[in-house]
Amino acid sequence: MNDQQFNQELNDIAESYVKLVLAIGLHDPFYVDAFYGPEVWRLECKKLTLSELHKMAKAQLKCLNNLDLYLINTKLISRLNFLNKQVSSVVYYLSHLQGDIGSFDVESEGLYDTQSQKFGLCSFESIQDELDKLLPGKGELAERFEQFRAEFIVPQSKIPAVFEASVDKARALTGAHIELPDEESFSIEFVTDKIWTAYNWYQGNYKSLIQLNQDQPLYIERCLELASHEGYPGHHVFNLLQERDLVRTEQWIEYAVYPLYSPISFLSEGSANYGLSLIMSKQEVIDFERDILMPLAGIQGDIEKYHKVLACYKKLAYLDNLVCEQLTDGHISEEDAQNLLIKYGLYTHSRAKQRVKFYLSNRAYVINYNHGEESVARWVEKDGETRKHEHWKRFEALLKRPLTASQFKV
Repeated sequence: MNDQQFNQELNDIAESYVKLVLAIGLHDPFYVDAFYGPEVWRLECKKLTLSELHKMAKAQLKCLNNLDLYLINTKLISRLNFLNKQVSSVVYYLSHLQGDIGSFDVESEGLYDTQSQKFGLCSFESIQDELDKLLPGKGELAERFEQFRAEFIVPQSKIPAVFEASVDKARALTGAHIELPDEESFSIEFVTDKIWTAYNWYQGNYKSLIQLNQDQPLYIERCLELASHEGYPGHHVFNLLQERDLVRTEQWIEYAVYPLYSPISFLSEGSANYGLSLIMSKQEVIDFERDILMPLAGIQGDIEKYHKVLACYKKLAYLDNLVCEQLTDGHISEEDAQNLLIKYGLYTHSRAKQRVKFYLSNRAYVINYNHGEESVARWVEKDGETRKHEHWKRFEALLKRPLTASQFKV
């Protein structure tokens, strides 16, 4: 089989894969996160049974595994490997939908091609000791933490201006390194009653809708974090580069659909979380918040100390995985999970309740944020390279030719 024949085989399987994912979306409305392929495929999509879809997915996987690997180039091998991982996750998810529910670790491997490293509760106690020293005073640490953070809440009336300034900054810094289409843009919508803080709905043609949930207070540091995560160089850029470079240029139609519970989410969330550290240094973030965002928000406070506290607090990131795993595997109740987040993660009651709802809905998906971010950081910054433009080149290359977790090698 020559390269042209091999590519055509992949094209046929890719089209079947896209239609299969769309069909699964008729059973699970959250499964298809984005689709920018031929609209007729969506319109013609029929609601087959889960059993029928499962057979189709396994048949696709068998075809991929049987493809002749001789006489093909590296680019096509890369395409085959990624498509294989995506279809494998479809097979797993269809088993899940039919009641074959795996443990947290089994699900992590089946859907996201990886497992997260493990931490015990004792790992987070030492971090609390650090925070306790940074926030001396009377009362419980969680109360002192919330009182300190309260100084840095953006008033609701100021959120649009502060967030738009953050987006403009993130877009400008990203555009200096990655060539973005002239027509790219996104709109912002404010919503309530969601289990997440923000969401990017990529709509194709280089356009996104970003929704910001107003259920919880918006802290000043979250503005740049969300602007970079949901927008530049995060989800918005990740999706538009795939649409432009893979779907339109390469004609790799498998990238025209984004199944949320699949290996591509590991890179999507990991790269989005990593984005802010790529576009700005820690000091540049502090300077921008102090000089631009805080005046816009009408906030005064010691931003340097605030970020020292936040840097320590971020060390608690893997508590997310631990609590979610315990809940998913049935070792603790929802109330227990909320209490662990309050005690060790210093969550408020309302935020803990919201986060547990996220766990129940998305289960092992949480590993994509922290484990994904660390993996992307190691990949982009490998070999101890300190030149920023080299980091940008590796980051852009990663978004344009996505890798799954097991393909990350440092």
